[in-house]
Amino acid sequence: MEGVEKFLKERFIPKVVEDKQGIKCLFQHKDKLVEDGVVFFEFAKKKWSKKPIMSNRQFIIVDADMTDVLTFLNSYYNLSEEDFSTVRKTIIDMGVEHIEKFYGNI
Repeated sequence: MEGVEKFLKERFIPKVVEDKQGIKCLFQHKDKLVEDGVVFFEFAKKKWSKKPIMSNRQFIIVDADMTDVLTFLNSYYNLSEEDFSTVRKTIIDMGVEHIEKFYGNI
């Protein structure tokens, strides 16, 4: 699946949003042709504590809705079932990378 990351970077803008439900990395199409994709994150918490780990932040991916992004991507790459795990990993890696940049971990 060469070129998927480049394709996503060329056509989508990652955006970090925080709300009472946690942290989201939205994948917004630059021309608004599709609905936003979203990867949901939470701060990892210390064992036996409800406080988030603030030094050396760690994130847990809790959910994702990338349906429209994947449909759009499929129209260019004609994805097969075997491709989805690679694409999913690419999207998650991009989301984590953007979250880390947003919070200054890099």
